[in-house]
Amino acid sequence: MKEIIESEIKYKGLDKLVSNLMVPSQKVVQIRNGKKYNIEKNFFPGYILIETESINEVEGALKLIKGVSSVLKDPLKQSEIDRIIGKQEEQIDNTNGFFLNQQVKIVEGPFASFVGSIKELNEEKKKLKLAVLIFGRETLLDLTYQQIEKE
Repeated sequence: MKEIIESEIKYKGLDKLVSNLMVPSQKVVQIRNGKKYNIEKNFFPGYILIETESINEVEGALKLIKGVSSVLKDPLKQSEIDRIIGKQEEQIDNTNGFFLNQQVKIVEGPFASFVGSIKELNEEKKKLKLAVLIFGRETLLDLTYQQIEKE
């Protein structure tokens, strides 16, 4: 889809207004059968970020492209841009599909239905540390993979 948008912008002569076009993704090291594989996972599936001088002029061309359902005009904060561009640590993925900083939901135990962010993975013990907000404070919980599910 990125290539289609790039070619349409170039065809309409709007490439002077667009300075950057990217699919937000992150590099992840995935461990399968004891081997490490470098893969890229989409950070925001279905979204393409466009840096432009004038969104109003580019918006019309974007809406005419098949597969583009809408255009969000709200600018991102610099901290959000830095995070998306990849100024974060490389993620480690395991055989169960969980990775660092992933949002997951607790499905078992006294904290069932709480949502948190994975801070540590222990592949050997099949356990992890999950940061959960309890009474407004971040608390680390030790859980097993069976106690959580992807959100």
